[in-house]
Amino acid sequence: MNSESRPLTRLFANLDRWRHLPAYQLERRADVFFSLYLTGLLREVTGVALSDIILPELPIKRDIAFPESASHQSFKVDYALFSEARDRVFFVELKTDDASRRSEQDAYLAAARKVGFRAIALGIRAIALRTDAHRKYFHLLAALAELGYLALPEDLEAHVFPRPRRGLRKRLEAIEVVGPDAVVEVVYVQPTRAEDDAAGIVIDFHEVAARVSSHDDVVSRLFSEYLRRWSTPAGRRMPPRLPGASEVSE
Repeated sequence: MNSESRPLTRLFANLDRWRHLPAYQLERRADVFFSLYLTGLLREVTGVALSDIILPELPIKRDIAFPESASHQSFKVDYALFSEARDRVFFVELKTDDASRRSEQDAYLAAARKVGFRAIALGIRAIALRTDAHRKYFHLLAALAELGYLALPEDLEAHVFPRPRRGLRKRLEAIEVVGPDAVVEVVYVQPTRAEDDAAGIVIDFHEVAARVSSHDDVVSRLFSEYLRRWSTPAGRRMPPRLPGASEVSE
């Protein structure tokens, strides 16, 4: 293995070793690698032409999904991907442990699927009106505007940067939800797939690995090898290290 690949080898070996530890969350460290292949994977699985834009940690206002309990709090979707026609939005949840699937989260996502993306975009606008994180929310609003789901006042950016100034709330109130009311579809990417899973589209790690291994580069080769390894639950007796993984101790 050449010297340029050694840091990557160490990185994946660390992820593989540490995933067995009690409080380590592999999905929060490995999600960036999944993001490299997610658009192509979904295009292949669904047959839908997708935008290259991925929005991670998309906030969903809780009372959009559950209107009986008024709240400005939100739950987050790991990734949102958008069809080129803008008529479909895919909410993707990444799980690196099958046991981390929770019925409560499934219920949130099922409720979000029922209301459609227009209501979710309205909820994001409502959160932006109450948040203090105006600069970060501007980037989210701008991305949704680029995708065609929001129309922003032309001078909104000038009222956010370099720091929020008087008149910002009026500009936020002027944001309009536009475009089609896209259908929301839920996708789970997880180690294995149960035949009776009715929560949405489920893609297991062996399917992801097959897609990743079609790319001929060092990251793809390493990631596909470890994806197959990660299809088995963490916490079991550790299997032998993959070739080159011993370099982690150098």
